[in-house]
Amino acid sequence: MLFFSTQTTKELPTTTSAACLCVSVRRQSCLRRGRGRQAQAGITLIESIVSIALLSIAVAGPMTLAAHSIKAVGAARTEMIATHLAEEGLEVVHSLRDNNSADDSTSDGRNWMRDIRNTCDAVNNGCVIDLTKHAVNDVWDTKEVLNKCGGSGCGDKTIVYFNTQTGLYRQSDDPLTSPWISTQFRRVISITDVDNPGNPQRQARVTSVVTYPDYGGKTQTMSISEDLYNWFPYLH
Repeated sequence: MLFFSTQTTKELPTTTSAACLCVSVRRQSCLRRGRGRQAQAGITLIESIVSIALLSIAVAGPMTLAAHSIKAVGAARTEMIATHLAEEGLEVVHSLRDNNSADDSTSDGRNWMRDIRNTCDAVNNGCVIDLTKHAVNDVWDTKEVLNKCGGSGCGDKTIVYFNTQTGLYRQSDDPLTSPWISTQFRRVISITDVDNPGNPQRQARVTSVVTYPDYGGKTQTMSISEDLYNWFPYLH
């Protein structure tokens, strides 16, 4: 019994030491595993941040391009409308000139610009056009269609209105109500004498100017000019 007790006493430290050693090894292993997991977690977080940044850059480019494309399409459409409105102004004056020439019974054709040149004289800031002013026989009345601006300008008369039901554009002496709405376009027609200032006999220059703001708010100008000629000029 004494021998067994002695052996037991001697072996207890060895067992305890081995247990401590095992615990120590396990603790170090756990620490290493914990550090490894932290390192792995850190790398995963960095990779996520980088991936999100790259994705944001990749998406931002096409979105910016799409936004600019939409604005460019809108600007092109606005410019096209302004061009047509400017051309319409020239066509109206051209038609009025044709009517005057066809009705002119004078021997020297001096009435070819009757009521047109004086109304739309560039010196007096030009004129505006109201296409709805028809005579009884559906022919434009020059004095009604063309509205003189005068020294103070045309003011709100330059506004071009849009009909939401018919899709037509027009100007008016008086403000219009529904279904007409005010647009961003402004139009003025002016006439400059080419020969014989004050009373052109053969040639006059008509200019139609339409102004409008672009998508950046800057005012743009669409200006088109055309020279009109007297069909029966005085040649002496």
